[in-house]
Amino acid sequence: MLDLYTWNTPNGQKGRIAVEESGLRYNLHPVNLQASENITERYRAISASRRIPTLVDSDGPAGRTITLIESGVILVYLAKKTANGMYPTDQLDQLEVDQWSLHGQATFGPGLTPIVHLEIRIQGDNAGAKAFFRGRAERLYETLNLRLEGRSYIALNHYTVADVAHFTWVNRYADQKIDLARYPNVRRWYETVLARPAVQRGIAVVGA
Repeated sequence: MLDLYTWNTPNGQKGRIAVEESGLRYNLHPVNLQASENITERYRAISASRRIPTLVDSDGPAGRTITLIESGVILVYLAKKTANGMYPTDQLDQLEVDQWSLHGQATFGPGLTPIVHLEIRIQGDNAGAKAFFRGRAERLYETLNLRLEGRSYIALNHYTVADVAHFTWVNRYADQKIDLARYPNVRRWYETVLARPAVQRGIAVVGA
Protein backbone atom coordinates (compact mmCIF):
# COMPACT_ATOMS: atom_id res chain seq x y z
CA MET A 1 0.00 0.00 0.00
CA LEU A 2 1.13 3.53 -0.78
CA ASP A 3 0.83 6.47 1.60
CA LEU A 4 1.22 9.91 0.04
CA TYR A 5 1.77 12.99 2.19
CA THR A 6 1.24 16.14 0.16
CA TRP A 7 -0.31 19.59 -0.25
CA ASN A 8 -1.54 21.98 -2.97
CA THR A 9 1.81 23.07 -4.41
CA PRO A 10 3.39 22.29 -7.78
CA ASN A 11 5.77 19.78 -6.21
CA GLY A 12 3.03 18.29 -4.08
CA GLN A 13 0.81 17.86 -7.12
CA LYS A 14 3.59 16.04 -8.97
CA GLY A 15 3.53 13.39 -6.27
CA ARG A 16 -0.22 13.00 -6.49
CA ILE A 17 -0.21 12.85 -10.30
CA ALA A 18 2.47 10.16 -10.03
CA VAL A 19 0.31 7.92 -7.84
CA GLU A 20 -2.82 8.60 -9.89
CA GLU A 21 -1.02 7.68 -13.11
CA SER A 22 0.32 4.51 -11.47
CA GLY A 23 -3.18 3.15 -10.94
CA LEU A 24 -2.14 1.81 -7.54
CA ARG A 25 -4.29 2.21 -4.44
CA TYR A 26 -3.04 4.78 -1.98
CA ASN A 27 -3.90 6.65 1.18
CA LEU A 28 -3.84 10.44 0.85
CA HIS A 29 -2.58 12.42 3.84
CA PRO A 30 -2.90 16.22 3.55
CA VAL A 31 0.00 18.14 5.11
CA ASN A 32 -1.22 21.71 5.53
CA LEU A 33 1.77 23.95 4.90
CA GLN A 34 -0.15 27.08 5.89
CA ALA A 35 -0.69 25.51 9.32
CA SER A 36 3.00 24.44 9.44
CA GLU A 37 2.03 20.78 9.75
CA ASN A 38 5.22 19.89 7.88
CA ILE A 39 7.41 20.95 10.81
CA THR A 40 5.61 18.97 13.49
CA GLU A 41 7.37 16.12 15.27
CA ARG A 42 4.79 13.73 13.84
CA TYR A 43 5.62 14.62 10.25
CA ARG A 44 9.36 14.80 10.86
CA ALA A 45 9.20 11.16 11.96
CA ILE A 46 7.88 10.38 8.47
CA SER A 47 10.01 12.78 6.41
CA ALA A 48 13.35 14.05 7.67
CA SER A 49 13.29 16.80 5.03
CA ARG A 50 9.99 18.16 6.45
CA ARG A 51 8.93 18.92 2.89
CA ILE A 52 6.22 17.55 0.66
CA PRO A 53 5.51 15.29 -1.08
CA THR A 54 6.60 12.17 0.77
CA LEU A 55 5.71 8.70 -0.47
CA VAL A 56 5.82 5.63 1.76
CA ASP A 57 5.57 2.29 -0.03
CA SER A 58 5.07 -0.69 2.27
CA ASP A 59 5.67 -2.98 -0.71
CA GLY A 60 8.92 -1.56 -2.01
CA PRO A 61 11.88 -3.42 -3.54
CA ALA A 62 12.36 -6.87 -2.01
CA GLY A 63 9.13 -6.32 -0.08
CA ARG A 64 10.69 -3.68 2.13
CA THR A 65 9.07 -0.42 3.20
CA ILE A 66 10.70 2.61 1.58
CA THR A 67 10.23 6.35 2.00
CA LEU A 68 10.81 8.76 -0.89
CA ILE A 69 11.01 12.52 -0.32
CA GLU A 70 11.56 14.08 -3.77
CA SER A 71 8.77 14.51 -6.32
CA GLY A 72 11.06 13.71 -9.25
CA VAL A 73 12.17 10.46 -7.65
CA ILE A 74 8.57 9.55 -6.83
CA LEU A 75 7.59 10.06 -10.47
CA VAL A 76 10.33 7.78 -11.79
CA TYR A 77 9.92 5.18 -9.05
CA LEU A 78 6.21 4.67 -9.65
CA ALA A 79 6.62 4.71 -13.43
CA LYS A 80 9.19 1.92 -13.12
CA LYS A 81 7.20 0.02 -10.50
CA THR A 82 4.09 -0.11 -12.68
CA ALA A 83 5.74 -0.02 -16.14
CA ASN A 84 3.11 2.53 -17.17
CA GLY A 85 5.23 3.88 -20.04
CA MET A 86 6.04 7.20 -18.37
CA TYR A 87 9.70 6.23 -17.98
CA PRO A 88 11.36 4.45 -20.93
CA THR A 89 13.50 1.32 -20.92
CA ASP A 90 15.73 2.39 -23.82
CA GLN A 91 18.93 4.02 -22.54
CA LEU A 92 18.96 6.88 -25.05
CA ASP A 93 15.31 7.62 -24.35
CA GLN A 94 16.08 7.57 -20.63
CA LEU A 95 18.74 10.24 -21.11
CA GLU A 96 16.28 12.43 -23.00
CA VAL A 97 13.64 12.01 -20.31
CA ASP A 98 16.18 12.51 -17.52
CA GLN A 99 17.54 15.77 -18.89
CA TRP A 100 14.10 17.28 -19.46
CA SER A 101 12.84 16.04 -16.11
CA LEU A 102 15.78 17.75 -14.43
CA HIS A 103 15.06 20.87 -16.46
CA GLY A 104 11.57 20.91 -14.97
CA GLN A 105 12.76 20.16 -11.44
CA ALA A 106 15.92 22.26 -11.25
CA THR A 107 15.52 25.05 -13.83
CA PHE A 108 11.91 25.65 -14.85
CA GLY A 109 10.18 25.38 -11.47
CA PRO A 110 12.76 27.23 -9.35
CA GLY A 111 13.02 29.89 -12.05
CA LEU A 112 9.30 30.62 -11.81
CA THR A 113 8.97 30.59 -8.02
CA PRO A 114 10.28 34.15 -7.40
CA ILE A 115 7.79 35.83 -9.74
CA VAL A 116 4.89 34.12 -7.97
CA HIS A 117 6.08 35.43 -4.61
CA LEU A 118 6.61 38.92 -6.00
CA GLU A 119 3.24 39.04 -7.76
CA ILE A 120 0.94 37.67 -5.08
CA ARG A 121 2.74 37.40 -1.74
CA ILE A 122 5.27 40.18 -1.24
CA GLN A 123 3.92 43.69 -0.78
CA GLY A 124 5.72 46.94 -1.51
CA ASP A 125 7.71 48.50 -4.32
CA ASN A 126 9.40 45.60 -6.06
CA ALA A 127 9.44 46.97 -9.60
CA GLY A 128 13.11 46.18 -10.22
CA ALA A 129 12.88 42.65 -8.87
CA LYS A 130 9.64 42.02 -10.75
CA ALA A 131 11.20 43.14 -14.03
CA PHE A 132 14.20 40.87 -13.50
CA PHE A 133 12.21 37.76 -12.59
CA ARG A 134 9.51 38.52 -15.17
CA GLY A 135 12.22 38.39 -17.84
CA ARG A 136 13.50 35.10 -16.46
CA ALA A 137 10.01 33.58 -16.45
CA GLU A 138 9.37 34.65 -20.03
CA ARG A 139 12.68 33.15 -21.18
CA LEU A 140 11.76 29.85 -19.52
CA TYR A 141 8.43 29.79 -21.34
CA GLU A 142 10.17 30.69 -24.60
CA THR A 143 12.56 27.75 -24.15
CA LEU A 144 9.67 25.38 -23.52
CA ASN A 145 7.74 26.79 -26.47
CA LEU A 146 10.71 26.18 -28.77
CA ARG A 147 11.15 22.65 -27.47
CA LEU A 148 7.49 21.87 -28.19
CA GLU A 149 7.62 23.16 -31.77
CA GLY A 150 6.37 20.23 -33.85
CA ARG A 151 6.25 17.98 -30.78
CA SER A 152 3.31 16.65 -28.80
CA TYR A 153 5.29 16.11 -25.60
CA ILE A 154 8.48 17.47 -24.07
CA ALA A 155 10.95 14.59 -24.03
CA LEU A 156 9.66 11.82 -26.29
CA ASN A 157 6.77 11.34 -28.71
CA HIS A 158 4.56 10.26 -25.83
CA TYR A 159 3.69 11.41 -22.31
CA THR A 160 6.46 10.90 -19.73
CA VAL A 161 7.54 12.01 -16.28
CA ALA A 162 9.25 14.99 -17.96
CA ASP A 163 5.84 16.38 -18.87
CA VAL A 164 4.62 16.15 -15.28
CA ALA A 165 7.82 17.84 -14.07
CA HIS A 166 6.83 20.94 -16.07
CA PHE A 167 3.04 20.72 -16.05
CA THR A 168 2.37 21.58 -12.41
CA TRP A 169 4.37 24.79 -12.81
CA VAL A 170 2.66 25.79 -16.05
CA ASN A 171 -0.63 25.07 -14.29
CA ARG A 172 0.14 28.16 -12.16
CA TYR A 173 0.51 30.45 -15.19
CA ALA A 174 -2.24 32.77 -13.89
CA ASP A 175 -0.35 33.36 -10.61
CA GLN A 176 2.79 33.96 -12.67
CA LYS A 177 0.82 36.43 -14.83
CA ILE A 178 1.92 34.58 -17.94
CA ASP A 179 -0.17 34.92 -21.10
CA LEU A 180 -0.18 31.45 -22.65
CA ALA A 181 -1.41 32.93 -25.93
CA ARG A 182 2.16 34.16 -26.42
CA TYR A 183 3.38 30.56 -26.24
CA PRO A 184 1.04 28.56 -28.50
CA ASN A 185 3.04 25.34 -28.38
CA VAL A 186 3.05 25.41 -24.59
CA ARG A 187 -0.69 26.11 -24.50
CA ARG A 188 -1.44 23.21 -26.87
CA TRP A 189 0.71 20.83 -24.81
CA TYR A 190 -0.74 22.14 -21.53
CA GLU A 191 -4.31 21.54 -22.67
CA THR A 192 -3.40 18.00 -23.81
CA VAL A 193 -1.86 17.07 -20.46
CA LEU A 194 -4.62 18.80 -18.49
CA ALA A 195 -7.22 16.61 -20.23
CA ARG A 196 -5.77 13.42 -18.73
CA PRO A 197 -8.12 12.02 -16.03
CA ALA A 198 -5.21 11.11 -13.74
CA VAL A 199 -3.88 14.65 -14.00
CA GLN A 200 -7.30 16.08 -13.17
CA ARG A 201 -7.41 13.93 -10.05
CA GLY A 202 -3.82 14.78 -9.23
CA ILE A 203 -4.38 18.54 -9.17
CA ALA A 204 -7.65 18.38 -7.25
CA VAL A 205 -7.48 20.47 -4.09
CA VAL A 206 -6.18 18.55 -1.08
CA GLY A 207 -7.80 19.15 2.28
CA ALA A 208 -10.88 20.90 0.86
